[in-house]
Amino acid sequence: MRLTASTAGLTIADSCTTSTISLQAQPTNDAGQISLEITGCSNNISSFPNLHTVARVNLYRNSFSELNLAALHITDQIHIADNPNLERLVLPDPRPGQTISLPPTGTDAPAWTDVEIVDNPRLSTDGIVYQGSSANFWAWGARNLSSFVLSGGNFHSDFFYPSAGQPDMSHVYVTTSLVVNSTDPTYDCGYLNALRYNGLFKGNYTCQGRTVEPSSPAYSLSSSRNSLLGVLAAMVCFVNLL
Repeated sequence: MRLTASTAGLTIADSCTTSTISLQAQPTNDAGQISLEITGCSNNISSFPNLHTVARVNLYRNSFSELNLAALHITDQIHIADNPNLERLVLPDPRPGQTISLPPTGTDAPAWTDVEIVDNPRLSTDGIVYQGSSANFWAWGARNLSSFVLSGGNFHSDFFYPSAGQPDMSHVYVTTSLVVNSTDPTYDCGYLNALRYNGLFKGNYTCQGRTVEPSSPAYSLSSSRNSLLGVLAAMVCFVNLL
């Protein structure tokens, strides 16, 4: 059985046999304003035939173990929640099947502003895939997020460690809210707290249930992991006491 939903002349087909797929378009019938909602799906999702661009995706209470969004262009929100068996999440890819320099820039950079990945207990940061392999937060090239919530999964501290010359210590990556809560008992918020302390995350901030307020003094920090750990040692110890 193939389930097909259509709206405003747009057709999407999916191999799920028990899913509810809802496409909600704005009056303009602009595909870029479509919201895609999927719930109750048991089969892995590997593609979205005939659907290229949506504004928002909301995938919740599904039982699949893999979700592949590589070929889907998302312009606004990603919400993936309460999927108890999800182990592998492939993020939207600006050029599926091609290798690009990371982090992507220009038109290849993601347009998402709000990302929420919560209560997917089998999902670890090792299972979050971008450009064909596991990649940390900086590799995505997401520089203009309003909110980022990563909670209820086995996430590891190195997911936010610096790579490829990132982060840019003079840039604000999240403007409204950053929340990180991992089920990994060894998760260390020290480095993430230091970035908050230096103003890379504005608005609300919580890591493992604790908050840190940004500081006004500016620090010159290297984005190289080896030199960064030495430079930050004293500051991280201070931030962890807050």
